[in-house]
Amino acid sequence: MLRKILICVCLSVLVMLSQAQAHSPSQHQQKPVLDNEQADSPSNVANLKVPDLELLNQDGEKGRFMSDFIGDRLAAVTFTYTTCTTACPILDGIFKQVQARLGDKLGKDVILVTLSIDPVTDIPQRLKAHAQKIEARPGWSFLTGKKQAVNRILKALEVYSTDIFNHPPTVFIVDGQQELWTRVNGYPSTSKVMKELDRFDGARAQK
Repeated sequence: MLRKILICVCLSVLVMLSQAQAHSPSQHQQKPVLDNEQADSPSNVANLKVPDLELLNQDGEKGRFMSDFIGDRLAAVTFTYTTCTTACPILDGIFKQVQARLGDKLGKDVILVTLSIDPVTDIPQRLKAHAQKIEARPGWSFLTGKKQAVNRILKALEVYSTDIFNHPPTVFIVDGQQELWTRVNGYPSTSKVMKELDRFDGARAQK
Protein backbone atom coordinates (compact mmCIF):
# COMPACT_ATOMS: atom_id res chain seq x y z
CA MET A 1 0.00 0.00 0.00
CA LEU A 2 2.82 2.39 0.92
CA ARG A 3 4.55 1.58 -2.34
CA LYS A 4 1.43 2.47 -4.32
CA ILE A 5 1.15 5.79 -2.46
CA LEU A 6 4.79 6.64 -3.21
CA ILE A 7 4.32 5.78 -6.89
CA CYS A 8 1.24 8.04 -7.06
CA VAL A 9 3.11 10.90 -5.39
CA CYS A 10 6.03 10.56 -7.80
CA LEU A 11 3.72 10.52 -10.81
CA SER A 12 1.91 13.62 -9.54
CA VAL A 13 5.20 15.48 -9.12
CA LEU A 14 6.30 14.55 -12.65
CA VAL A 15 2.99 15.76 -14.11
CA MET A 16 3.26 19.07 -12.23
CA LEU A 17 6.82 19.60 -13.43
CA SER A 18 5.93 18.87 -17.05
CA GLN A 19 2.97 21.25 -16.90
CA ALA A 20 5.11 24.00 -15.40
CA GLN A 21 7.69 23.56 -18.15
CA ALA A 22 5.04 23.57 -20.87
CA HIS A 23 3.57 26.83 -19.59
CA SER A 24 6.83 28.63 -18.87
CA PRO A 25 7.28 31.73 -21.04
CA SER A 26 9.59 31.54 -24.03
CA GLN A 27 12.60 33.81 -24.21
CA HIS A 28 10.60 36.01 -26.59
CA GLN A 29 7.81 36.43 -24.04
CA GLN A 30 9.82 36.96 -20.86
CA LYS A 31 9.51 40.42 -19.37
CA PRO A 32 12.78 42.18 -18.57
CA VAL A 33 13.77 44.41 -15.71
CA LEU A 34 14.39 47.50 -17.84
CA ASP A 35 15.78 49.88 -15.25
CA ASN A 36 18.10 47.50 -13.45
CA GLU A 37 21.59 47.58 -14.99
CA GLN A 38 22.61 44.62 -12.87
CA ALA A 39 20.09 42.54 -14.81
CA ASP A 40 21.79 43.32 -18.13
CA SER A 41 23.34 40.50 -20.10
CA PRO A 42 27.05 41.03 -20.69
CA SER A 43 27.96 42.31 -24.14
CA ASN A 44 30.27 40.30 -26.34
CA VAL A 45 32.17 41.08 -29.50
CA ALA A 46 30.58 39.38 -32.49
CA ASN A 47 32.88 38.46 -35.38
CA LEU A 48 30.30 38.85 -38.14
CA LYS A 49 30.37 39.23 -41.88
CA VAL A 50 27.01 40.74 -42.76
CA PRO A 51 25.96 40.76 -46.43
CA ASP A 52 25.38 44.22 -47.86
CA LEU A 53 22.00 43.43 -49.41
CA GLU A 54 19.33 45.76 -50.73
CA LEU A 55 16.51 46.61 -48.34
CA LEU A 56 13.71 49.19 -48.08
CA ASN A 57 13.09 51.67 -45.29
CA GLN A 58 9.72 52.81 -43.98
CA ASP A 59 9.56 55.48 -46.71
CA GLY A 60 10.03 52.91 -49.46
CA GLU A 61 13.57 54.11 -50.18
CA LYS A 62 16.02 51.48 -51.43
CA GLY A 63 19.47 51.11 -49.96
CA ARG A 64 22.03 48.53 -48.97
CA PHE A 65 22.03 47.41 -45.36
CA MET A 66 25.64 48.18 -44.49
CA SER A 67 26.84 50.76 -47.00
CA ASP A 68 23.69 52.92 -47.14
CA PHE A 69 21.49 52.48 -44.08
CA ILE A 70 24.33 52.12 -41.57
CA GLY A 71 27.14 53.71 -43.53
CA ASP A 72 30.12 54.88 -41.46
CA ARG A 73 28.05 55.77 -38.40
CA LEU A 74 27.50 54.13 -35.05
CA ALA A 75 24.24 52.24 -34.89
CA ALA A 76 22.10 50.29 -32.47
CA VAL A 77 20.25 47.51 -34.28
CA THR A 78 17.34 45.37 -33.15
CA PHE A 79 14.53 43.30 -34.68
CA THR A 80 10.75 43.34 -34.72
CA TYR A 81 7.55 42.35 -36.46
CA THR A 82 4.61 44.71 -36.29
CA THR A 83 2.01 42.15 -35.20
CA CYS A 84 4.08 41.25 -32.13
CA THR A 85 2.50 41.99 -28.76
CA THR A 86 5.15 40.56 -26.42
CA ALA A 87 8.88 41.26 -26.77
CA CYS A 88 8.91 43.68 -29.69
CA PRO A 89 7.06 46.51 -27.89
CA ILE A 90 9.62 46.17 -25.08
CA LEU A 91 12.51 46.53 -27.54
CA ASP A 92 10.72 49.49 -29.12
CA GLY A 93 10.44 51.01 -25.64
CA ILE A 94 14.17 50.59 -25.03
CA PHE A 95 14.97 52.28 -28.34
CA LYS A 96 12.53 55.12 -27.59
CA GLN A 97 14.46 55.81 -24.39
CA VAL A 98 17.76 55.64 -26.28
CA GLN A 99 16.29 58.03 -28.86
CA ALA A 100 15.51 60.50 -26.08
CA ARG A 101 18.99 60.15 -24.57
CA LEU A 102 20.70 60.70 -27.93
CA GLY A 103 18.97 64.02 -28.56
CA ASP A 104 20.57 65.92 -31.45
CA LYS A 105 23.09 63.12 -32.09
CA LEU A 106 20.34 60.92 -33.53
CA GLY A 107 20.65 60.72 -37.29
CA LYS A 108 24.09 62.36 -37.32
CA ASP A 109 26.68 60.50 -35.29
CA VAL A 110 24.39 57.68 -34.20
CA ILE A 111 21.40 55.97 -35.79
CA LEU A 112 18.86 53.41 -34.67
CA VAL A 113 17.86 50.54 -36.95
CA THR A 114 14.97 48.13 -36.51
CA LEU A 115 14.84 45.27 -39.03
CA SER A 116 11.57 43.41 -39.55
CA ILE A 117 11.80 39.63 -39.28
CA ASP A 118 8.44 39.33 -41.07
CA PRO A 119 9.12 41.20 -44.33
CA VAL A 120 6.17 39.68 -46.17
CA THR A 121 3.72 41.34 -43.76
CA ASP A 122 5.82 44.36 -42.86
CA ILE A 123 5.80 46.31 -46.11
CA PRO A 124 7.14 49.91 -45.93
CA GLN A 125 3.69 51.47 -45.40
CA ARG A 126 3.07 49.22 -42.43
CA LEU A 127 6.47 50.00 -40.94
CA LYS A 128 5.89 53.72 -41.43
CA ALA A 129 2.58 53.51 -39.55
CA HIS A 130 4.37 51.59 -36.79
CA ALA A 131 7.16 54.19 -36.64
CA GLN A 132 4.62 56.99 -36.34
CA LYS A 133 2.72 55.11 -33.65
CA ILE A 134 5.79 54.81 -31.42
CA GLU A 135 6.93 58.37 -32.25
CA ALA A 136 10.19 57.41 -33.93
CA ARG A 137 12.19 60.46 -35.04
CA PRO A 138 14.37 60.90 -38.16
CA GLY A 139 17.49 58.88 -37.61
CA TRP A 140 15.57 55.75 -36.60
CA SER A 141 15.11 53.52 -39.65
CA PHE A 142 12.70 50.61 -39.96
CA LEU A 143 13.84 48.16 -42.62
CA THR A 144 12.22 45.43 -44.66
CA GLY A 145 12.85 43.86 -48.05
CA LYS A 146 12.70 40.63 -49.97
CA LYS A 147 12.34 37.69 -47.62
CA GLN A 148 15.43 35.96 -48.99
CA ALA A 149 17.59 39.04 -48.42
CA VAL A 150 16.23 39.65 -44.92
CA ASN A 151 16.75 36.02 -43.94
CA ARG A 152 20.36 36.09 -45.17
CA ILE A 153 21.07 39.11 -42.98
CA LEU A 154 19.34 37.53 -39.98
CA LYS A 155 21.35 34.33 -40.43
CA ALA A 156 24.61 36.30 -40.70
CA LEU A 157 23.71 38.06 -37.44
CA GLU A 158 22.85 34.67 -35.89
CA VAL A 159 19.32 35.74 -34.91
CA TYR A 160 17.35 33.87 -37.57
CA SER A 161 14.50 31.71 -36.34
CA THR A 162 12.03 29.64 -38.35
CA ASP A 163 9.43 30.63 -35.74
CA ILE A 164 9.10 34.42 -35.59
CA PHE A 165 7.09 34.11 -32.38
CA ASN A 166 10.23 32.88 -30.62
CA HIS A 167 12.97 34.94 -32.19
CA PRO A 168 15.68 35.79 -29.65
CA PRO A 169 15.51 39.35 -28.29
CA THR A 170 18.83 40.91 -29.17
CA VAL A 171 20.42 44.33 -29.59
CA PHE A 172 23.58 44.91 -31.60
CA ILE A 173 25.89 47.91 -31.47
CA VAL A 174 27.87 48.38 -34.68
CA ASP A 175 30.61 50.73 -35.83
CA GLY A 176 29.96 51.10 -39.55
CA GLN A 177 33.46 52.44 -40.21
CA GLN A 178 35.20 49.38 -38.83
CA GLU A 179 32.32 46.90 -39.27
CA LEU A 180 32.72 45.96 -35.61
CA TRP A 181 29.75 44.41 -33.86
CA THR A 182 28.87 43.91 -30.21
CA ARG A 183 25.92 41.75 -29.25
CA VAL A 184 23.77 42.15 -26.14
CA ASN A 185 21.33 39.29 -25.71
CA GLY A 186 17.96 39.85 -24.06
CA TYR A 187 16.60 43.25 -23.08
CA PRO A 188 19.39 45.68 -22.19
CA SER A 189 18.67 48.78 -20.15
CA THR A 190 18.88 52.16 -21.86
CA SER A 191 22.08 52.83 -19.91
CA LYS A 192 23.62 49.62 -21.24
CA VAL A 193 22.93 50.58 -24.87
CA MET A 194 24.29 54.10 -24.29
CA LYS A 195 27.36 52.69 -22.56
CA GLU A 196 28.16 50.48 -25.54
CA LEU A 197 27.63 53.35 -27.99
CA ASP A 198 29.90 55.57 -25.89
CA ARG A 199 32.52 52.82 -25.76
CA PHE A 200 32.56 52.56 -29.56
CA ASP A 201 32.67 56.34 -29.85
CA GLY A 202 35.60 56.52 -27.42
CA ALA A 203 37.50 53.87 -29.38
CA ARG A 204 37.08 55.97 -32.52
CA ALA A 205 38.42 59.08 -30.79
CA GLN A 206 41.60 57.26 -29.77
CA LYS A 207 42.50 56.44 -33.37
